[in-house]
Amino acid sequence: MDLINQFIENYKKKINFYETAGRITAEMLEDALRSSGIRAMVTSRAKSPSRLKIKVTQRNEKRETPYKNMSEIYADIADLSGVRVSLYFPGDRAKADRVINNLFTVAETKKFPVQSKQPSYNKRFSGYWATHYRASMKEDSLDKSRIKYAPVRLEIQVASVLMHAWSEVEHDLVYKPLQGTLSDEELAILDELNGLVLSGEIALERLQAAGNERIQSKNTSFNNQYDLAAYLYNYLSTRYKRMDIEPRMGNVELLLRLMGRLKIANAKELEPILKSTKLVNDKRTISEQLSDQIICGNEKRYHLYRELRAPGEKLSKEQYQAMEYFMKPWISLETILGRLTLKSNPKAKGTFNVNSLKRMKVLSKENLDRVVALRNARNVLVHGIEIPDMAALIKMGDDVREILSQLAASGNT
Repeated sequence: MDLINQFIENYKKKINFYETAGRITAEMLEDALRSSGIRAMVTSRAKSPSRLKIKVTQRNEKRETPYKNMSEIYADIADLSGVRVSLYFPGDRAKADRVINNLFTVAETKKFPVQSKQPSYNKRFSGYWATHYRASMKEDSLDKSRIKYAPVRLEIQVASVLMHAWSEVEHDLVYKPLQGTLSDEELAILDELNGLVLSGEIALERLQAAGNERIQSKNTSFNNQYDLAAYLYNYLSTRYKRMDIEPRMGNVELLLRLMGRLKIANAKELEPILKSTKLVNDKRTISEQLSDQIICGNEKRYHLYRELRAPGEKLSKEQYQAMEYFMKPWISLETILGRLTLKSNPKAKGTFNVNSLKRMKVLSKENLDRVVALRNARNVLVHGIEIPDMAALIKMGDDVREILSQLAASGNT
C-alpha cells in the first residue's frame, strides 16, 4: 500500500475525532454569535476521505519533493475539521470577524475574492466573497474532557447564506469537476448566478438597514437579542469608535433577559441607562457594563443577575457564605459612593465615579485605591470571569467593612 492510501486509511480511523472537534467549534461559535446578536447558521464537517484523497494526490504531484511520511501529510492539510458560518446579513462580517478572533487562536486569515485559478471564461462578476480562518480552540475555553481537541487545526469559512449556496455549486463544477470540464455556456450561467447572488447580498444589506431603522423608534420593543444588539451598535457607534464597540459587545442575550425581568422593554426605557454609562476598557464587555448600571446598589437585582447568568450554579455552603460576606457590604458601599457621586454630578446615575470621589476628597488616596481594587474584584466575581478563593473573599469583605466604618466616622454616609 502506498503512502497516500496508508494516510487515508489512518485518517478513516481518526475521522470521528475531527468530526467532534468541528462540532465543538460550531457549538461554541453558534453560542457566541447568537449571544452577540449576530444571525447565522453554523455547521461543521470532517473532510470526506474520498475528497481528501484527491486533494492529497494533487498536492503531492505539485510538490518538489513528494510526501515522505504521514506526519508530513497531516501537517500540510489544514482543513480536516471544517466549520461554516452562513450569515443572514453580509454586513455582519466585521462583527463575526471580531467574535472569531476573540474566541479562537487565529493563525491565518484569507479574504476572498482572490483569483487562485484563471478561468477559461471571462467572468463579469467578482465570484466568491468570504473570509476563511485557520484557527484552533483555546485550551482555557475547554473543559478537561475536551482539552485534547485544542491542537486541532480548523478551517472556519464565513460568508452569507446566499454566497455559501452558490459557492458549493461553483466549487464542485468548476474547481473540482466531477463530470468533466464545463463549457463556456455553463460557465456563463454560473457567472450569471453569481451576479444574482451579489444582488441578493445587496438586498440583504438593505433589509438589515431597514430593520435597524425600525428599531430606532423609542417605543419599539426589543423582541430578541438581535434587535437589541442592532440598537446598541447603532447608538454606541455615534459616540465611540467602531473598534471599541464590536469586539466587546458580549452576551446581549443575557442583558435582554435581565431587562425583560425588570420590564425594561424598549429604547425609551434603556436610553437613560445608556446615557449614564461611560464605557471603560476593562475585562467587562459592553453588555456587562450596562448590566452593572442596572443592578448597581440593589441586592435583589444582583441575585437576579446571578440567577440568569449561571442557572443551577453549584457553590458549597462555605463558598456561598464567603461570597455573601464580601458582596453584602460591597452593595452598601456601592450605594453610598453612588449617592456621593450624584451630589457632585447630578447627571451621574448608577455606578459611582472614581474621578468624582477623588475631587470630593471623601476618601483617602489609600482607601480610594482599595475601592478601585475591590471594584475590579467585584467585576470578575459578578460576571463569572473568575471566582477568588474563600480567604480572598473574606479579606475583601473585611476591607469593605473598614472603609464603610471610616465613611461613617467622617459623616459621609
